[in-house]
Amino acid sequence: MSTGGVPVNSRRRDWWRILRDLMRVGIPLTAVARKCNRNATTVRSWADGGEPKESDARIVLALYAKHCPVEYIRHQKQFDIRIEIDEVTEPGENRVLPFV
Repeated sequence: MSTGGVPVNSRRRDWWRILRDLMRVGIPLTAVARKCNRNATTVRSWADGGEPKESDARIVLALYAKHCPVEYIRHQKQFDIRIEIDEVTEPGENRVLPFV
């Protein structure tokens, strides 16, 4: 099935595990919230099954990669991202890139 260049995630990220690993190495939810410019309740909701905005997800993943590199690599391998593209862009034509 084609999605027109939309990212297709075969699995959802395990935000609970990511946040738990960060807390284990001394990064409290309040620090994650501060980095994302959110409150701790919002960050806690991600651990309870919520999904952060893309900008917040990138910040949390950067913290995860910095403070928990082994777990980050393991998590990235489990979280498969692929892009299915069914359109061809002509030279000089601009398209929105499907970044995750």
